[in-house]
Formats: sequence, C-alpha cells, structure tokens
Amino acid sequence: MKWPFARRPGGAFRRATALATIVLIAGCGGSDGPHGPSSPSPPASPQPGGVVAGPYVLTIRPAAACGMGGPLSFPMAAAAAGAAPYPGVQILLAGSDTLELELISAANTLTGGFGTTEQGALANESVRLWIRTIGTGPVTRAADGRGEVVTGRLAGYVAFGHAGGEEGSLGSCDSVDHSFTLRVR
Repeated sequence: MKWPFARRPGGAFRRATALATIVLIAGCGGSDGPHGPSSPSPPASPQPGGVVAGPYVLTIRPAAACGMGGPLSFPMAAAAAGAAPYPGVQILLAGSDTLELELISAANTLTGGFGTTEQGALANESVRLWIRTIGTGPVTRAADGRGEVVTGRLAGYVAFGHAGGEEGSLGSCDSVDHSFTLRVR
C-alpha cells in the first residue's frame, strides 16, 4: 500500500511530520500546563468503591433548620453482615452496642438504618445522641483502599442530650436533611 503523502518525494511527508510535531509540542504545556517540576498535580477525584470494614469515625450533623448544633462524632467498627439476599455491612459503636448502623452495600452506595438503644450513645464531644433514621451515601475509596462515605444523607429523628441527661434535653428534630460522614481512622 502506498501512503497518500508518499507520492511526492519529501514534500507532503515533511509537512505531515511537521504538523505531527507541532501537535505534540502544543500538547506538552502552554499556559494551562505545569510550569516546572514542582508544580502540583490537580487533585484526583474520589474513586468509587472500596470495602467498608475496620475502624471508622461516624459524624452526625443535624439539619441546619433544626438549630441543634453539632456535629457529633463516634468511633465505630465495621464488618461484613452477610451476602444474601444483599451484601450488607454492620457498623457498631466501638466497645458498645448502643449505636448501630445496618446497611445494604450495593452499587457503591450504603443504604439502611441508623439507630440507638433507649439509653442513646455518648459522642466524643460528651453529648448523648438518640437517632432513628434511614441513611444513604456513596462509597468512595479512601487513601488506604477501604471504602468510606464522605457525604451521606439522613432522614428521620435525631435528639441530643447532656451526657447523663434525658433524651432531647438539648433538642430534637425530625428532618429529611440531616447528614453524616463515615471516614476511615
């Protein structure tokens, strides 16, 4: 097979080579390219997926309209909770069973129930939480390869109380706009 630019010796071939060289050079930098070896790379967007297992920090933030303050954070431990009929994850308050998340893990999303016992769960901030919500959030891959939820939504009941106080003594609220994060620790 003869190439179309090979008909004339040198002329078209040189022009095609020159054009290819210009395209390659133009793609190597310019005003929006790096300006030196120490130029930072653009941040990578979060990659979906990762297995949710091991130690985490759960952060619960009531909806802004509730006026309750927050957020509250809790040390959690996550483990697989079966595969049938759907793969699931159980996440418990570390060292206690007063706060539990039972979640379905499907299509890089966690969805399920968040709940406390009648005694509530004591947060790292020394405030007690009572919660009965349904939550959902996309799972992204953390730096260590495990899955985490950086932006999750909660719908339902959230109440705060003093460490030894009554349920709701610091406020309670039903909303579809509560939020949570589940970050690796």
